[in-house]
Amino acid sequence: MKFSIKNILKKSSENSRAFTLVEMIVSITIFAMIIIMAFSAMGNIGILRNSVTNRLDLNNELYSVTEKFVNLIKTGGDINYEEYWNRQAVGTTTSSGHYAVFSGFGNYGSGGASANYGDGLYYCISGNGPKMGTRGCLTGFNTYASDVSLHPQRYGQYRQQFIDYNSNANADGGDENADGNIRGDDDDEDLGMGPSAFTGGVGMKELYLIKKGTQSERIYFRWIIQTDPNGPPNALCEMSGINMGSGNCLGNIQMLKLIGKDLGLSHSGSMPSVGKYDGIIDTWECHPDYNCTGANNLSAGIDTEWVNIFPPWINVKNVDFFLYPEKDFRYAWKESDPAILLNSYVRIHMTIGLAWEKRKKIKGPAADMTIATTVNLSK
Repeated sequence: MKFSIKNILKKSSENSRAFTLVEMIVSITIFAMIIIMAFSAMGNIGILRNSVTNRLDLNNELYSVTEKFVNLIKTGGDINYEEYWNRQAVGTTTSSGHYAVFSGFGNYGSGGASANYGDGLYYCISGNGPKMGTRGCLTGFNTYASDVSLHPQRYGQYRQQFIDYNSNANADGGDENADGNIRGDDDDEDLGMGPSAFTGGVGMKELYLIKKGTQSERIYFRWIIQTDPNGPPNALCEMSGINMGSGNCLGNIQMLKLIGKDLGLSHSGSMPSVGKYDGIIDTWECHPDYNCTGANNLSAGIDTEWVNIFPPWINVKNVDFFLYPEKDFRYAWKESDPAILLNSYVRIHMTIGLAWEKRKKIKGPAADMTIATTVNLSK
């Protein structure tokens, strides 16, 4: 068989066109797949970028409001030892994030009815022979001759735990000169030693600060939790116990501010009262920016008197305040523990996240943020 050059070129040309067509179809298919994958990847990059941006924005907002909270503490003054002594006396059982029993904020005294704010200060006295020691007189060796724990303590009561008005432990009960008054006698002794206002190293759910000056102020912070209204149906919030704050909870930090006045034991600006205008602060009214419901503008211990610090889209999942030192060095001047002389400070451990209303707008897991910081307190 003879093959002409013309026939060979003709067959070669036909085969070449067939191969090129298949190759083009395959190439177009692969190219289309690459284009689709590229656009898909670009779309995912955009989603990822938006997600990262949203998280960064949220973190910035979380740090911003937390910094404002820390600044409130920095400017709030020193540890309010008087209120911590009061809290230790009435009890530290917690519920809904904070302490369950209303302390009265130093406006109420032991041994009396709440309606008339109770008695004035009680005083520490050694017995006829036995000495009261340096643990204070909350549970004995006092002018009540009884245990006054679980009773509210008036402002100034912690200071009295460091003074023995019958230091020679004789039978006169502290009235050394028989003038009917146990104070101002030769047997009065400032011991320079006394009890702790709180247990050091234990996280507390409330922070009490006091600022003294031309107008004395007391600032209170507390953790509060409630069931998140936007959470999953039938999901519960643990309001007490070791798991307090877990579940479908919405937490916040609240603040209350009081101002000190010298209105006497009945706290009335219009009526006469024992101790009124004697130069000693004995009354703690609500600051004008807060709406207290008690008589004489005093706190009645209800939730509506407190103001939330964090916005509603933030969930404060837990907070603990660790305060140091546990005694006021101005009273414990004779004690040898050098830790008492440290400048007062508070360590804050707080975990915050997002409320359900904000959380449901974010795809993927929304990580919590744990903050641990130390704040030196001003004297």
